[in-house]
Amino acid sequence: MRSISSRSTRISRSGIDTSKLTIHATDIGALPTLLLAVEKPDIARTIIVGDFAPFNRPQFMYAALQSLKAGPAMDQVRASLNSNRDEILENTFTRGLPKEGHFQVAREFKDDMSRGWTQGAMTTADAFSRYYSHFTQDQDHFESQLARLKTPVKVVWGEKDLYTNKEMGKEFAERLQVELTVLRGMGHFPQLQNPMLAIDEVRAAFR
Repeated sequence: MRSISSRSTRISRSGIDTSKLTIHATDIGALPTLLLAVEKPDIARTIIVGDFAPFNRPQFMYAALQSLKAGPAMDQVRASLNSNRDEILENTFTRGLPKEGHFQVAREFKDDMSRGWTQGAMTTADAFSRYYSHFTQDQDHFESQLARLKTPVKVVWGEKDLYTNKEMGKEFAERLQVELTVLRGMGHFPQLQNPMLAIDEVRAAFR
């Protein structure tokens, strides 16, 4: 909860008028944003989320992600992630998409990820594995507090998301009683695959 409080403090110190703020959060950034909104309903005018895991639903998750939460397989998956750094950096963003759906990620971005992969004795894979293995407690807490979420939320999902199946988004939208927007042909990273779609969603939140 400390990191959630720090996010709230940073927004307050920025002087942003939160009544005019739209937050766009995906992947592992979405759940912390929603947990903050549970505690601070006026944190934003609208929150746009998608392609993440709001609840503990392993059946909707990529197999390797399921294994990061389950028993002895956790160490095997972490070791595999560490030994396949180059493949991960090259293919993570387009995995699961047909060839015609592949897109280019800026070389500068990939190079930055490569340079930052190892920090002391910890790699990006180590950090992600540790974070994700403890993720269930946040999911369970959020689901138990869902009725307290009062900030308007819009749910947007990539049709071809391999990592978090759109059925996860469907359940989440139904629980919130909001519409689910499915982006045709998009994978787990629609904001990278077609940035204008993400921009359009944010603009639409102000109409």
